[in-house]
Amino acid sequence: MDFVEILIGVIQGLTEFLPVSSSGHIAALEHWFGVFSPSLSREVALHLATLLAVFVYFRRKIWELVSSWVKGREWDYFLYLVVGSIPAALVGLLLENIIERAFSSLHSMAAFFFITSLFLFSTRWAKNRGNRINLLNSLLVGIAQAFAIFPGISRSGATISAGLHLGIEPEEAFEFSFLLSIPAILGAGFLELTKVPASSMLSHWQGALAAFLVGYVSLALLGKIVKKGKLWVFSPYLLLLSLLILILGG
Repeated sequence: MDFVEILIGVIQGLTEFLPVSSSGHIAALEHWFGVFSPSLSREVALHLATLLAVFVYFRRKIWELVSSWVKGREWDYFLYLVVGSIPAALVGLLLENIIERAFSSLHSMAAFFFITSLFLFSTRWAKNRGNRINLLNSLLVGIAQAFAIFPGISRSGATISAGLHLGIEPEEAFEFSFLLSIPAILGAGFLELTKVPASSMLSHWQGALAAFLVGYVSLALLGKIVKKGKLWVFSPYLLLLSLLILILGG
């Protein structure tokens, strides 16, 4: 049993969905510990595992949408997902060099963790106005998602916070955030997938399994927290993490 692979999988499963930034945590650990050195095959395997967790958790909603699309209904929601995905795609293409530099800077990570902490804490004052996802809301949530390309900015934290501040029902803000993650994860991983042999990904099966199981549980936990209006509870942890990174440096 490879405990390092399992540990990395657990970290991925926890931080990918809880609003604490998986990219920031993994990048910081890679900076401090050689054992967490980057591996493209591992990265792809873990992302596929967490993507599968999203499909399994939201299987009823996804099936409902697919069935409606096949029957020629509910195309609006599909359009919202497309519109919400555009900002992140543009930022990823236009700011590639800046993003790479951010991943190598602990000070940048500390700053981004602090920003995520503020995002989450601000939801204490978000009011549920019963709004639904529409074209404008999906674009604004998509812009929030674009910021999460930087390490330390949580994708789920940014998108759910944006949805809550737009007055969207908490359950719908949670749901749209993770349905929006499907094209984001697929888009980011598509080119990498072509570079990695299936055999090399299979060698990381223990980490992938851990990421899937922990990721599914994390989704269920976060869903309950969002519905109770308690997304801000993750803010103190990120604030402390930001300070810890500044103190320890590296």
